[in-house]
Amino acid sequence: MKYIVYSTLLLSLWACSGSQKDGFSEENEKELSTAPAKIMIPLDERDTIRVIATGETMSEMRFDLKNIKVPAGKKLTIALENQSTDATMPHNIVIIREGKGNEVGQAGLAYKENHYVKPNDENVLAHSPLVQIGETEYFTFTTPAAGDYSFICSYPGHWGLMKGAFITE
Repeated sequence: MKYIVYSTLLLSLWACSGSQKDGFSEENEKELSTAPAKIMIPLDERDTIRVIATGETMSEMRFDLKNIKVPAGKKLTIALENQSTDATMPHNIVIIREGKGNEVGQAGLAYKENHYVKPNDENVLAHSPLVQIGETEYFTFTTPAAGDYSFICSYPGHWGLMKGAFITE
């Protein structure tokens, strides 16, 4: 089955309503805790997942997807769209072994020429190029064996907020 797990669409609505604290109103934080954690939506006909990077400041930067669920061993394309408008907000997406975000992010600091990803890092399964503001980059890879993985933006300082679950089955 071709599916991805998409974080609740209401998050964008919640971020725009009511009194705000870190992008959510207190009322909506209560709703969020009782809302379903994931919504299944199909991949498009080209086996492509569109991921949007947003945010104008370090505290606002996010991926629109928090969970991606795909078949194992599948050729997949990710279209990473950078909707930021601040020139200090280039982004990438790096598929990594679960729990290795800080390690991969720190190791990538020395590899600007490789999109802030250490070459041949055993914790990196796939990665996009660095995407500048207003641009979209596509990258294709074969998904790893069934299991739980993660994805991050490895641009310096971004991996703490820009992250999610990458699940293959």
